[in-house]
Amino acid sequence: MAPPQTVHQRLDSWKEIAGYLRRDVRTVQAWEKKEGLPVHRHAHSARASVYAYAAELDAWLKDRRVTTDPPAKPVVPDAPEPAVRRRRPPYLLAGAVVAGGLVLVAFGAWRQATGPRPPFTLAVLPFESLSADSSDALVADGLTDDLITELGRSSQIAVISRRSVAQFKGTHVPLRQVAGKLNANLVLEGTIAHAGKTVRITAQLVNAATDHCLWAQSYERDSVNVLSLQDEVTGAVSTAVLERLTGHGMAAERAVRLVDPDVRLAYLTGRLFMSKRDEPGLTRAVVYFRQALQGDSTYGPAYAGLADCYNLLGTFGYLPEKQAFLAARAAALQAIRFDPRSAEAYNSLAFERYRYDWDFAGATKTFQYAIQLNPSYATAHQWYGEYLGDLHRADEAIAESRRAVELDPLSAIARSDLGLVYLHVGRYADATAELNRVIALYPDFALAHSYLAGVYVETGRLDEARVEEGRAAQANDEGLAIEDAWAAGRTDEVRTRTDALARQAGAGRFNYISLAHLYSRLGDQESAMAALERSYQQHEWMLVTLKVDPYFARMRTNPRFQDLIRRIGIP
Repeated sequence: MAPPQTVHQRLDSWKEIAGYLRRDVRTVQAWEKKEGLPVHRHAHSARASVYAYAAELDAWLKDRRVTTDPPAKPVVPDAPEPAVRRRRPPYLLAGAVVAGGLVLVAFGAWRQATGPRPPFTLAVLPFESLSADSSDALVADGLTDDLITELGRSSQIAVISRRSVAQFKGTHVPLRQVAGKLNANLVLEGTIAHAGKTVRITAQLVNAATDHCLWAQSYERDSVNVLSLQDEVTGAVSTAVLERLTGHGMAAERAVRLVDPDVRLAYLTGRLFMSKRDEPGLTRAVVYFRQALQGDSTYGPAYAGLADCYNLLGTFGYLPEKQAFLAARAAALQAIRFDPRSAEAYNSLAFERYRYDWDFAGATKTFQYAIQLNPSYATAHQWYGEYLGDLHRADEAIAESRRAVELDPLSAIARSDLGLVYLHVGRYADATAELNRVIALYPDFALAHSYLAGVYVETGRLDEARVEEGRAAQANDEGLAIEDAWAAGRTDEVRTRTDALARQAGAGRFNYISLAHLYSRLGDQESAMAALERSYQQHEWMLVTLKVDPYFARMRTNPRFQDLIRRIGIP
C-alpha cells in the first residue's frame, strides 16, 4: 500500500529536494545524515536514487524550528548589550563620547541615506484573492508582507513600505497611477485562486511607465499545505525578481518559517492598529500581537510588533516610561532570539537604547545594523532620522527622514516625523509645509497637529498654536487656559497656574520636562533648571532632546544646562 504522503507532492532526486528546501545538495544531504531529514530510497536502486514527500519535509522543518536551540543573545557585530543602568559615572561618559565617535568613523563609509539610491524602486501591491475561500485571502496578505520583507533586504532595489501599498488593496487603480503616487518605477502584483484541490498563484513584474511585463510566473500546488506553499512562492518570486533586475538572486539563504494563517492575520491586524499612533490603536495592537504569540510563541515578528508598541506607549506617555521601555527591550530581544535577521527588532532595540538606556553609541550601531539588514525598512530610517535630529546632526537627520518618506510616501507618521526634524533644526517653513501636507491628506492625524502647534509656538503664532493643540486633543483644560493667558499677555496668571502645576509634576501624564518648558517660557531659568533636575532624577526620556528642544534655546549657554547634557551623555 502506498503511504498516505503520496497524495502530496513527491520529489524524485536530491536536486529536487534541495530545490524545494532552497538549499544546496550538500546541505540537505548533511541534514539527512545528522538531523534525520526524511529522505526515502528505492529498495532496488543505488544509494543515489532517492525521493521525498513535501508534506514530510514540511513537518520536519516545523519540528526542527522548535527543537533547534535559537541564539541566546542578539548578534550585532561589536554592539554592546543593552545596559540596565540609570546613572553613569562621569568617567564613563567620556568613554561613551569617544565610542560614539569611533562608531561614526567605522560606519562613515556606509550611509544609506546620503549614498547613491538604488536604480529600481519597487511597489509590491497586495496580492488579490480570486476565490471566496478565506484562507486564500490570508495567504495573499501573507505573500505580500513576506515579499516586501524579503525583497527589502536587497541593497540594490528600494521597496515601498507595506503601510503605503496597503492603501491600494482591492482598489484596482491603474498601475501607472499607483506607481505615480508611490514614486515607484516597478510594480509586482499577483493573484491566488483555487481550482478543486489545486491552488494557483501568479505573479508578474511590470514596468510602471510602459505597462510592459518584465517577468511573469505561475505556481500550481496541492492546496493541502498552504503554509509551505506561501513560503515556497515567496522564495521563488523574490529570487526571480532579483535575478531579473540585478542579475543574481538572494544574497543569503532564507530561513524557512511556516506560519499559521491565523497567527499571521493577528500579526498583520496588530500592525494596522499600531500605525494609528494613538492610545486606542496601540492598545489594540498589543492585544493582537499577543494573540499571535498565543498561536505561536516563537513568532519573532509579533515580538517585534510588541516592542514597537511599548516604545511608542512609553514615548507618548500612555504607560509609565520605565514599564514601557523595559517591556520594549524584553520583546525586542525575544524577537531577535527567534529571528536574528529581523530589522524590525533591531530598530526597536536601538530606539529603546537611546531613549531609555541613554546608550547613544550602542543605539547608533544598532540603528545602522537594522538598516543594513533591510535597507528598505522605512521605520528604521524614520526613527534613525529622529534620533540624529535629537543629536543635532541636522543634515543627516533630514536625509534619513526624507529616505523614510521616499520608502513610505503615503505614511502620515513618516511625513510628520520629517516635519518634527525640520522643527528641531529650526527650519520652520519646511516644517510648516510638510505638516500641512500631512493634514491635507489625513485631517484627523493628531501628531501632525501637535507638531504644527510646536512650530507656531516657536514662530510666535500663539493663536494658531492653540487651535492646533485643540485639534490634536493634546492639551487639557489647564494647558489651554495657560495658552489663553499667554496670548492675552497675562504673565502673572501664567506664573500662578504654572506654580500650581509644579505640585502635580511627576504624577499622571504631566512630567517635569513639561514643567521646565513652562518656566523657560516665563524666563525663569532657575525654576526651569530645578524642574530639569527632577526630570533627570525621574529618568524622563525627553531629556535626550535637550540639544534641540526649542523651549530651551535661551538656556543652552547656562553651565548647569550644559552639565546636564554631559551627565545624560548626549554626544
